[in-house]
Amino acid sequence: MESPDFVDIALDDPPTTYQLHDRVYYCPVNLAIEAITGKWKTLILWQLTLHGSVRYGGLKRAIPGITHKMLVQSLRQLETDDLIERHVFDVVPPHVEYRLSPEGRRLEPVLRALEQFGERYAATHGDGPGIGAVGERSDIWPA
Repeated sequence: MESPDFVDIALDDPPTTYQLHDRVYYCPVNLAIEAITGKWKTLILWQLTLHGSVRYGGLKRAIPGITHKMLVQSLRQLETDDLIERHVFDVVPPHVEYRLSPEGRRLEPVLRALEQFGERYAATHGDGPGIGAVGERSDIWPA
Protein backbone atom coordinates (compact mmCIF):
# COMPACT_ATOMS: atom_id res chain seq x y z
CA MET A 1 0.00 0.00 0.00
CA GLU A 2 1.35 3.40 -0.98
CA SER A 3 1.98 6.17 1.51
CA PRO A 4 -0.59 9.00 1.28
CA ASP A 5 2.35 11.38 0.65
CA PHE A 6 3.66 9.30 -2.26
CA VAL A 7 3.78 11.13 -5.58
CA ASP A 8 4.36 9.15 -8.74
CA ILE A 9 6.57 11.07 -11.14
CA ALA A 10 5.87 10.43 -14.79
CA LEU A 11 9.27 9.38 -16.11
CA ASP A 12 8.13 9.88 -19.68
CA ASP A 13 7.93 13.64 -19.21
CA PRO A 14 11.18 15.46 -19.99
CA PRO A 15 12.49 17.47 -17.04
CA THR A 16 12.08 21.22 -17.07
CA THR A 17 15.40 22.88 -17.81
CA TYR A 18 16.76 26.29 -16.91
CA GLN A 19 19.76 27.99 -18.47
CA LEU A 20 22.19 30.53 -17.06
CA HIS A 21 25.51 31.50 -18.68
CA ASP A 22 25.57 28.55 -21.08
CA ARG A 23 24.93 26.06 -18.28
CA VAL A 24 21.77 23.95 -18.12
CA TYR A 25 20.09 23.24 -14.79
CA TYR A 26 17.35 20.72 -14.10
CA CYS A 27 16.29 22.34 -10.85
CA PRO A 28 15.65 26.05 -10.20
CA VAL A 29 16.97 25.66 -6.64
CA ASN A 30 20.30 24.44 -7.99
CA LEU A 31 20.45 27.39 -10.39
CA ALA A 32 19.72 29.84 -7.56
CA ILE A 33 22.35 28.30 -5.30
CA GLU A 34 24.89 28.39 -8.11
CA ALA A 35 24.21 32.11 -8.62
CA ILE A 36 24.85 33.04 -4.98
CA THR A 37 27.42 30.52 -3.78
CA GLY A 38 31.11 30.80 -3.60
CA LYS A 39 33.35 31.54 -0.69
CA TRP A 40 32.75 35.28 -0.91
CA LYS A 41 29.53 35.99 -2.82
CA THR A 42 27.19 35.20 0.06
CA LEU A 43 29.24 37.38 2.41
CA ILE A 44 29.09 40.27 -0.05
CA LEU A 45 25.34 39.83 -0.52
CA TRP A 46 24.88 39.66 3.25
CA GLN A 47 26.84 42.88 3.84
CA LEU A 48 24.78 44.67 1.19
CA THR A 49 21.59 43.29 2.76
CA LEU A 50 22.64 44.63 6.17
CA HIS A 51 24.03 47.99 5.09
CA GLY A 52 22.50 48.97 1.76
CA SER A 53 25.06 50.87 -0.31
CA VAL A 54 28.64 50.06 0.62
CA ARG A 55 31.92 51.32 -0.81
CA TYR A 56 34.61 48.90 -1.95
CA GLY A 57 36.78 49.64 1.11
CA GLY A 58 33.84 49.03 3.43
CA LEU A 59 33.26 45.62 1.90
CA LYS A 60 36.98 44.81 2.14
CA ARG A 61 36.98 45.69 5.87
CA ALA A 62 33.72 43.86 6.55
CA ILE A 63 34.87 40.57 5.00
CA PRO A 64 37.99 39.34 6.79
CA GLY A 65 40.41 37.36 4.68
CA ILE A 66 39.15 38.42 1.26
CA THR A 67 41.84 39.52 -1.15
CA HIS A 68 41.55 42.44 -3.55
CA LYS A 69 41.50 40.00 -6.49
CA MET A 70 38.71 37.85 -5.04
CA LEU A 71 36.60 40.84 -3.99
CA VAL A 72 36.84 42.39 -7.46
CA GLN A 73 36.13 39.04 -9.14
CA SER A 74 33.14 38.31 -6.90
CA LEU A 75 31.72 41.81 -7.35
CA ARG A 76 32.01 41.46 -11.13
CA GLN A 77 30.27 38.07 -11.08
CA LEU A 78 27.44 39.40 -8.92
CA GLU A 79 27.07 42.43 -11.18
CA THR A 80 27.07 40.22 -14.31
CA ASP A 81 24.38 38.06 -12.71
CA ASP A 82 22.30 41.22 -12.01
CA LEU A 83 22.35 40.67 -8.25
CA ILE A 84 24.21 43.89 -7.40
CA GLU A 85 24.61 47.33 -8.93
CA ARG A 86 27.78 49.38 -9.13
CA HIS A 87 27.30 53.12 -8.88
CA VAL A 88 30.23 55.35 -9.87
CA PHE A 89 30.14 58.94 -8.61
CA ASP A 90 31.72 61.55 -10.86
CA VAL A 91 34.17 62.93 -8.30
CA VAL A 92 37.92 62.96 -7.72
CA PRO A 93 39.12 60.68 -6.25
CA PRO A 94 36.74 58.09 -7.72
CA HIS A 95 33.90 57.02 -5.46
CA VAL A 96 32.19 53.69 -6.17
CA GLU A 97 29.36 52.14 -4.18
CA TYR A 98 27.73 48.74 -4.47
CA ARG A 99 24.16 47.87 -3.57
CA LEU A 100 21.71 45.09 -4.22
CA SER A 101 19.93 45.35 -7.54
CA PRO A 102 16.14 44.94 -7.61
CA GLU A 103 16.76 41.25 -8.42
CA GLY A 104 19.27 41.03 -5.56
CA ARG A 105 16.76 42.57 -3.13
CA ARG A 106 14.47 39.62 -3.89
CA LEU A 107 17.12 37.52 -2.11
CA GLU A 108 16.77 39.43 1.18
CA PRO A 109 14.09 37.15 2.68
CA VAL A 110 16.11 34.12 1.58
CA LEU A 111 19.30 35.48 3.17
CA ARG A 112 17.44 36.37 6.39
CA ALA A 113 15.96 32.86 6.53
CA LEU A 114 19.46 31.44 6.03
CA GLU A 115 20.69 33.70 8.86
CA GLN A 116 18.06 32.27 11.20
CA PHE A 117 18.82 28.73 10.09
CA GLY A 118 22.56 29.29 10.57
CA GLU A 119 22.09 30.70 14.07
CA ARG A 120 19.79 27.83 15.12
CA TYR A 121 22.02 25.23 13.50
CA ALA A 122 25.15 26.63 15.18
CA ALA A 123 23.35 26.66 18.53
CA THR A 124 22.34 23.00 18.25
CA HIS A 125 25.21 21.54 16.25
CA GLY A 126 28.11 23.93 16.83
CA ASP A 127 31.31 23.16 18.69
CA GLY A 128 30.74 25.52 21.56
CA PRO A 129 31.38 29.24 22.05
CA GLY A 130 31.36 31.62 19.16
CA ILE A 131 27.69 32.39 18.68
CA GLY A 132 27.08 36.09 18.74
CA ALA A 133 28.81 39.16 17.43
CA VAL A 134 31.37 38.88 14.65
CA GLY A 135 34.84 38.68 16.06
CA GLU A 136 34.11 36.41 19.01
CA ARG A 137 35.68 33.32 17.40
CA SER A 138 39.36 33.94 16.90
CA ASP A 139 39.72 30.79 14.80
CA ILE A 140 37.40 32.26 12.15
CA TRP A 141 37.79 36.02 12.50
CA PRO A 142 41.37 37.08 13.20
CA ALA A 143 41.76 40.01 15.54
